[in-house]
Formats: sequence, C-alpha cells, structure tokens
Amino acid sequence: MAMLSAPEAAQQMGVSLRRVYAMINAGDLDAQRIGQHWVIDAASLPQQRRHAGRPMSQRIVWAMLASDGAVDDVDWIGADEAYRLRRRIDRLCSDPEPIDRLRSWAASRGEVLHLSAQDPAQVREDDRFVVSGVSDPRAGISAAAFAEGYVHRDDAQGLVADHLLVPAARARADVVLRVSPLPLSAPVPLLVVITDLADSGGPRERKRAEELLSLWACGRGNAASASVRHPLRDAVQPDPLGSCPR
Repeated sequence: MAMLSAPEAAQQMGVSLRRVYAMINAGDLDAQRIGQHWVIDAASLPQQRRHAGRPMSQRIVWAMLASDGAVDDVDWIGADEAYRLRRRIDRLCSDPEPIDRLRSWAASRGEVLHLSAQDPAQVREDDRFVVSGVSDPRAGISAAAFAEGYVHRDDAQGLVADHLLVPAARARADVVLRVSPLPLSAPVPLLVVITDLADSGGPRERKRAEELLSLWACGRGNAASASVRHPLRDAVQPDPLGSCPR
C-alpha cells in the first residue's frame, strides 16, 4: 500500500491542501492520522484521466453492455444505430486508452449508490442482487467483505430497506449498488464486469479491467472471423428499457 502525505496528495490531484483535508473529512480519501500528520492511501485518490468522449444514451449503452458487444440482434435499436454502435466498438478495440473511453461511454448506465451494510455477504446472496465488478469471480480480486453489483430499479428501494443499507462515503462504502433499468441475471456479460472494474478508480481494478478487455476484444475478433453466434445474444429481450432516454 503506497502512502502519501497530504501535500503530496494535493500535488498529485492538482488541488489545494484545504481541499485534501475536506476530502479526508468527507471520507472520500482513505487516510489515517499519525501524530500531527495525515497519511493517505494513494489508491484512494480519484483517477485523473483524459477526456474520452461523450457518454452514450442509456438505451444505447445497455444495447452494447447487455449484448456483450454483439449488437446486431438487440431488438430495441434500429439497424442504423447498430451499425454506428459496431463502428464505435471497433474504435474501442483500437483505442490507446480503451478503459477511459469505455468509462466515458457507459457513464449514463444507471445510478450508483455507495452504501454501508451490516453484512455485505448477505447482500451478495440476495436474489435481487446480481454481482459484478470486484464481486464477480472473473475479476479475480478477493473482496469477501465487499459487495458490488446490480439491482433492478424496481427492487432497489426494497433491497436497501431489507438490508438496512445506509449511505457511505465512497472510500468507506462496503456495498456498491448499481441501479439497472433492465433485469440482469448472473453471470452478467463480461463487458459489464470490465466497465464496473474500470469505474472503481483503483489501480488494481483498472489493471484487471485492461486485462479482461484485451481478452474480450480477442474473443470478439475470433467470433467475428468464425461467424459464430454469440451465446449472450439469445438472452437479449426486446425493449426492456421501456422509457429510457434516447
């Protein structure tokens, strides 16, 4: 674990020392006081990345994520939209910073709640909760005391109430609850896991997202060259987003 002093953290983030102390007090930075000084976990600093384009609409981004990039058979977008989305995915695979672009495109996919739970394991076991990100086994990250995943928007309020989940600062949350506009089932498409890992902001998660994205892009290329139907296409249902914005 790399630790930084408050002045070092301020320099890396390009903010004032006063701003660093405010972030510590809000729980946005993982810090501890040693004597009269604060030391900060470098992994908790927000990642400053290049601007990577505008977010997709929620309807379009879920066409990409729910189909795992196999957009031809997604019934809630038209042929022209599918063509343009395929072109964008092709650019993603050749982008020098694909993780930044994917994060930007998928920013509109749903509300994200950072919460604290009495028992994150019970949250993971709830049928309404579908694991993703660090909680998905494909991430290969040990996170037994943490729960990250999706809940359908119709079930979000009930899940929060049943598990007595309370809002928490991002650095102190042990549940990351992503509210989805369409029902998901386990295992979620790999591209969803990659996107959620990329969103975490931690260097370990970002590195794993890059590794998985490379594997995903390779598999996509092999499937395209062999003209093999992707098994996740069959799971895409027509118009699950209903009134999602265009």
